[in-house]
Amino acid sequence: MTVFSEAELRALLQREEGQFLEFKSLWDYDSTPRKLLSRRQVRNMIAESIAAFANADGGTLVLGVDDNGTLSGHHYTEEAIADFLAVPDRRLRPPVRINVQRAVLEGQELLVLHVGIAPEAVMVEGNGFPYRVGDTIIREPQEVINERKQAYRRVGYEQRIRAEASLADLDLTLATTFLAQTVHKDHPVEDVLAQYGLVLPRAGVPAVNNAALLLFGRTPLVPWHPRAGIRFFRVAGTERQHGTHRNVTQLFRLELPLAAAIPEAHRFMATQIRRSEKLYDLFFREMPEYPTFAWQEAIVNAVAHRDYADQSREIEVWFFDDRLEVLSPGDLVAPVTLAHLRERRRMHASRNPLIVRVLVEAGLMREEGEGIPRMYEEMEDALLSQPEFGVEQAEFRVTLRNEPVLNRLSPLLAERREWFAGRVPQLQTHFKTQRTLTNTQYRQLFGLTRYAAVRELRRLGEERFLSPLGARRGAHYLPGPALPHGGEK
Repeated sequence: MTVFSEAELRALLQREEGQFLEFKSLWDYDSTPRKLLSRRQVRNMIAESIAAFANADGGTLVLGVDDNGTLSGHHYTEEAIADFLAVPDRRLRPPVRINVQRAVLEGQELLVLHVGIAPEAVMVEGNGFPYRVGDTIIREPQEVINERKQAYRRVGYEQRIRAEASLADLDLTLATTFLAQTVHKDHPVEDVLAQYGLVLPRAGVPAVNNAALLLFGRTPLVPWHPRAGIRFFRVAGTERQHGTHRNVTQLFRLELPLAAAIPEAHRFMATQIRRSEKLYDLFFREMPEYPTFAWQEAIVNAVAHRDYADQSREIEVWFFDDRLEVLSPGDLVAPVTLAHLRERRRMHASRNPLIVRVLVEAGLMREEGEGIPRMYEEMEDALLSQPEFGVEQAEFRVTLRNEPVLNRLSPLLAERREWFAGRVPQLQTHFKTQRTLTNTQYRQLFGLTRYAAVRELRRLGEERFLSPLGARRGAHYLPGPALPHGGEK
């Protein structure tokens, strides 16, 4: 069972809610003065969140924290708390086993509930089968959830135990450094590996699975996986040629455990991305040929979601004169389709949930479902074509094109200016009575989801309509220099 130290809890509260983390306040702020939520409301909330985590990839539910990470605690009796903690047995079918930690910070009690991956679909009595996608909960049919779980048990390469491996085959120094970015940094590295399901307790020597070896295996990795690396190629031109006209150069072959491979891939890619002056919103600026977030997301997604059961191919990165292609072994994981990606729909289906969770919590990967929509936005903001996705011969391809498709008189630039202009009057009105603006207030002003609000606030900050006040999640915003003076109090 994981028990967070005080420092770890504080670090946890600085994180964004997402695939593996949910904050829930126990107060009704719509009443004046505020009052505790009814016990029924809390039971329903717990049942929904725990079932959604169990049906997806597990996670942590923290009760007694507002959406913006503010400690708010509770005043429930011990009898009420016992009632809440009985929900996974009483309301869920089949019952879900959870680990519970009660902690006090700044005089406020928190209830921290750790939820594992359930072996079969979990139903909330009378309310169907919730499923977690990023920081939201959707409903899925029981058979769809069970099909995913059965497929993972059948072909889940990352979870397979390697009987011939032991802790001695892991680079524990690398693991310690890497996992220090998670909230579990105060625990011994062996305990953290067990917490993430990378090593499993057993009599004698702990069992080590493929996920642990892929993330932290000692080099060379060939005994554990002959094709776990990344190869980089440069093509002179826009099409590959062969024979006497061969125009392909292999630049680099990266063969490191994933925890070291992703930062090294980012470092090498940065040396290959060219920079030039481009017209951006009436001004010429020196800009990379591809937005940094877009190509980094393509790399980390390839590493996190590739099919490691395919040991005949590596991830490949191809630099053409007009585009960048990232190829990774494996089809899309159902129910995700190319149409979903092109619609920018937030979806969650992970071939390698153990690896994904470690990468997310170490800060190398964005939360599930957020990366692809933002990749579109970054390409559009750079006045480049939308990213392209394809699957051929069980290989997933991401293509980023570097040729600008717009100029300063383009419809997209006009549309962008119109969008900003549409936000200004309500922001001005808000700042006439309020000194700052929060994510929650912005969502209420424009009727947005949390994810959409974060995206818009980021864009407004980049264009200097708003100025963040503080760097932590849930920061307040002040009027920025680009916001007309009518917004000042």
